[in-house]
Order: sequence, then structure tokens, then C-alpha cells
Amino acid sequence: RWRYAEPRIVEGGALHLLQVRHPLLLSARGARGGGTVVPIDVTVAPEASVLVITGPNTGGKTVALKTVGVAVLMTQAGLHIPASPDSQVPVYESVYADIGDEQSITQNLSTFSAHVSRLRTILSQAGPKSLVLLDEIGAGTDPGEGSALGNAVLEALAHRGCHVLATTHLDAVKVFAAQDPRLVNAAVEFDLDSLQPLYTLHIGLPGRSFAIDIACRLGIPPTIIQRSRELLGDTGAEVAALLNRLHAQEQRRM
Repeated sequence: RWRYAEPRIVEGGALHLLQVRHPLLLSARGARGGGTVVPIDVTVAPEASVLVITGPNTGGKTVALKTVGVAVLMTQAGLHIPASPDSQVPVYESVYADIGDEQSITQNLSTFSAHVSRLRTILSQAGPKSLVLLDEIGAGTDPGEGSALGNAVLEALAHRGCHVLATTHLDAVKVFAAQDPRLVNAAVEFDLDSLQPLYTLHIGLPGRSFAIDIACRLGIPPTIIQRSRELLGDTGAEVAALLNRLHAQEQRRM
């Protein structure tokens, strides 16, 4: 009914998921009797083993991480997966995830320290046959320091040969990914006119968060929006211009 298929399993090489969907989304939509689940294509190659997924809130970034993670674990459990039979999945020795907020008053963990605790575990154990899923890397602290830490973590995992999918809103991480051939940007598609996520994943393109534009269309007063753009300053404008240039270059290649 949901077109599950047997992927090709390889000892090494690229993770190549085509038209993959999350099984819980499929079952939920099926139970409600309507709606379609937008499939995504995800490739993580040995020579470019880190995929940095960017784009606005509610755009499907975290769902993309979870979709890949559950498809890989289903494959390793001997199950068919909701994806094209042309998909290819390597055999992983371990799968690590830092997804969600596990701050704890009783354990004296802030949002940031909870992320760092999980990153410490991942960095101590992950190797060349590991899949690592990192949601909102570098978040929960000063953006400058968070970006620097996030970039250093992605660089270290790339050096080990791990397959990594990471999401972020941080422009400095997007720029870093564009400058290192082992890292690849990807963007979830968003219709700014309708404020609707389209969920499609575009490999090779960095995405913008559109926070101010979305706030404007959701009714934040124009004076606040204008002041926000002023406070964004030249640095924000330069990063936005860089992202636009990268988009234009990718479109020309296509």
C-alpha cells in the first residue's frame, strides 16, 4: 500500500535514499484518509560525507534527519523501507543522534550543556562506519561561539569519515559548509508568498531562515520589521548576498 522496497545494501560507499518518506507520517496520513507525504532524496557520499540542512522553521529539517535515521535502522533490522528500490544503504556499525531538547533541572543541564553532553559522547565513539544526526548544531548559546563550535565538530567528524546530517539556522555554518569540499549544503524548500513549507530537499543549496520576512507576513508591525532589518546590519546583508550568489551558481549548473 505504501510502496516499501528493499534497498541495495553495501559494505561501504554512499548513502543514497531516493523518494524516502517517514513511515509514521505515512501511517498517520493514511489513518486520517487524506494528504500526501512529500518524499525526499538524500545522498551522503564518501568524499562529501557531511550534509548541512538549512531553511526556515517548520520547513522539514528535523523530519529529514529522522526520516534518514529510521530508514537506516529499518534496513539494518532487515525491513523494507518506504523509499525507491534504487536506494542504497551502507552497513553502519553505529548510529548517533542529538535531536531535541533534553535540558534538566534535576541534572543541572541547560539546553546548551545537554547538547554538549551528547556531542561529547558522539565525538568519543563515532568512527568511519558511523551515521551521525545533529539537529540545530551550535544552537542554545552565543551565535558566534556556537557557529565556531559547530563548524569544528563537523570538521572533526568529516575528518573521521563519518556520515553526518546536521541542521542549522546559523549563517556562519552555511558559509563554512560552502567552503569545505567535504561538507555539502542542502535546503528545505519554502514558499514565502504563502508561508507554506514545501518540504522538498535541494542538495547543493544553502537555505535562508526568512525569520524577518515571516514575522512581517505574520503581522509584526512594520516599524519593528524595519528596525530589525537595520539591526541586522551589513554583516547580515553580506551573508544573505553570499547565499543568493550560491543559489544563482547552483541554478546555472542545473
